[in-house]
Amino acid sequence: MQNTDLRSYVKKHPDNKMAWYLLGKEYLGEGQEGKANYCFQQAGEVYEAFERSKAPADIWMDYQDKLVEMSELKEKKKRRRKMWLTLLMLLLLAGLPPADAPGAHKGATDALSEALESEDDTPHAQPAKEQQGVSMTSIEQSNVFTAAGFGNGNDGGDALAAAWSGSGAGMNTTAVLGMQTSEKWSVWKRDMPVKYIMQTNEKGKLTAQSYDAEQCNCEPPKVSSKIKRMASAWTAKQETAAALSSAILSYHKQHKAWPKSVTAMAQPFPDNILGETSAEMSEMFPQLLAAHQAKAQEASSNGNGKQQATGSSKKTKAPFADTLGGQPFFEEPLEIVIDKSNHRLALISGDTIIRMYEVGLGGDRTPEGLYVITDKVVNPNGHSNGEFGTRGMQLSNTNYAIHGTNEPDSIGLDESLGCVRMSKADVEELFALAPQGTPVRIGKDLLPELTSVPKTEQRYKYKLVPQQNNPNKTYHWLN
Repeated sequence: MQNTDLRSYVKKHPDNKMAWYLLGKEYLGEGQEGKANYCFQQAGEVYEAFERSKAPADIWMDYQDKLVEMSELKEKKKRRRKMWLTLLMLLLLAGLPPADAPGAHKGATDALSEALESEDDTPHAQPAKEQQGVSMTSIEQSNVFTAAGFGNGNDGGDALAAAWSGSGAGMNTTAVLGMQTSEKWSVWKRDMPVKYIMQTNEKGKLTAQSYDAEQCNCEPPKVSSKIKRMASAWTAKQETAAALSSAILSYHKQHKAWPKSVTAMAQPFPDNILGETSAEMSEMFPQLLAAHQAKAQEASSNGNGKQQATGSSKKTKAPFADTLGGQPFFEEPLEIVIDKSNHRLALISGDTIIRMYEVGLGGDRTPEGLYVITDKVVNPNGHSNGEFGTRGMQLSNTNYAIHGTNEPDSIGLDESLGCVRMSKADVEELFALAPQGTPVRIGKDLLPELTSVPKTEQRYKYKLVPQQNNPNKTYHWLN
């Protein structure tokens, strides 16, 4: 290590007596005894210990090498600095004040932002204009969203860390939406509140703003109507992606081949893996298909094909440019869970509840176990006001099904002969979201005591695939 590096290290760590001792040895080797003696005085007992013990030179040289390594790591401009700042941010997260809240102290957010800009940590940093050779007005503003569970000891730390480390060059805004938590579950909603917003300006300065009064112990500012509209559109898109992604997997499982388009999965009965389609599905289909092909290729080749498949995905990443990481939020395939203890049916992805409906059951007549959705039928009785309502989803080719009802007062009770009854709006939404082949798990004490049903205007929007009735069969489900 050159003594210029040691001087810089000692300046930052004046209490490190070993560093003072090593700097003194450097000066002594250069014949600068006066400076060496001063350093030895600062080293104090470290100097005494090493000089009296006549420790071999390789011992303190090894320590010096460690300091060199530390110094080099600290001088890496952005990546290492952001990792350190992420750790600091997480430690301070619980008390993070909003950047612009009235009366807020200049605390963690300003300190972190100034650290990112400090000349000590980024000695070669230049404004974006000088680095890129373009005007500030040509830098594209990006708005990115993610969501995380808050409550029951959760503070969204993983999502915030990802948002922090994922901030890059250019102007961008990352909003973290808050999901309610209950036991192990996070509950997805269309109108989830904004908990934090992280912004990077054109110079790369990063600031964090809390919008959670409980987290920041303050009165946070209001979230702009623009961010609210964009968040609502983002949540709707993630639901569409979850349905389409699961449908791709179901198609592949049934046909041992990948679908070539959305329409291949949205055919008349019985090939209606997707019961409904939306305008966004065709846009996001190439990226979702490429992602599944990449996973399958990786699994079959023990990772050897990962790079090649990922390359195909990168070409079509635009559909999820508004999602942190550039990939859809829901990673796990959709599953339906039915809890007989509290008359609840949930559509889930991993540990996230996307929808939670109240349902009617048959008590002990409703079987427990694992099933899959087979037939998906519009108007199972041949008309919309029959005992099975407007939609029916058969469970593993049995006489049990999830369907609508012409007895809405039975929802929440055990009055069926074993089937799962749902209200008209609920079963039509579930029919749209859950593709053919979706696993269904029925049991007791599986779900929390809550519901998560959107307002009418926030329901999942879809376009019904034609000819999904089945005139060739009369269903005798145990309603």
